[in-house]
Amino acid sequence: MLSLLFALATPAADLRPVFHYRRTNGDGSEAEDIYVFAEAPGRIAVVKEKSRCTNAAYVTADIDPASGQATALTGGRLTRDLTQQAFAWLTTAEGGTKLQARIGSREAVPTYELTAAPSWRVYDFDFADMAAYPPKGVGARADFGFDLPLILSAGDGFSFSNRGRMTLAGATSTRHFGGPAVRYRASGAAGSGTLWFDARSGVLLEARLPLANHSEYRDFRLRLIRTSYGEVSWKAKLADHWRGCPPADG
Repeated sequence: MLSLLFALATPAADLRPVFHYRRTNGDGSEAEDIYVFAEAPGRIAVVKEKSRCTNAAYVTADIDPASGQATALTGGRLTRDLTQQAFAWLTTAEGGTKLQARIGSREAVPTYELTAAPSWRVYDFDFADMAAYPPKGVGARADFGFDLPLILSAGDGFSFSNRGRMTLAGATSTRHFGGPAVRYRASGAAGSGTLWFDARSGVLLEARLPLANHSEYRDFRLRLIRTSYGEVSWKAKLADHWRGCPPADG
């Protein structure tokens, strides 16, 4: 009876995952840590940092839980009070086939616009949407694909282009990072590469592709470092970025 009363009095564990990935060049250079928090059904938050106490990107996205497809993204910076200072918005139109980017204000006239297939993954979002919402094709070992819109910094502005279709095919069972995995061959927009997914959960374990997704990179490697759980873990990660840092100028 005591154990039952204790169970009833104990709050349910917060099992929302926080995925820690690391993006690098294929040779391991230019390391950047990426943290993906499945904040709520249909909502993910992502922080990217190269080192503590420096500018860190803070991106949020609305996701259709049924398809795993993003419907809107908001780009910004992580502030010292652990909030998002937003400055860029990506929204969809025409059934999700038109992507519109606004810089500076959500109400601004679209700065960039492009057309994509209904299934797409913003490449410089580092597959965070695919981490939080694993593709259904992985469980069935089925082929699947998506367009690769890509936003790159260019001088004092940005370039926004659709690099075309990337297809994942030829699923094979293997082991990766010590556990059962599914390996896919990638071809198309990002050249020829390889992606590995966890065989049980479908979570992305690693991606290796020859197409860089940021201006300072030569190619692309993304690998899962660890998984923690809950808002406490997420908030601790945000706070750690600024802990012990010198005061901000001004």
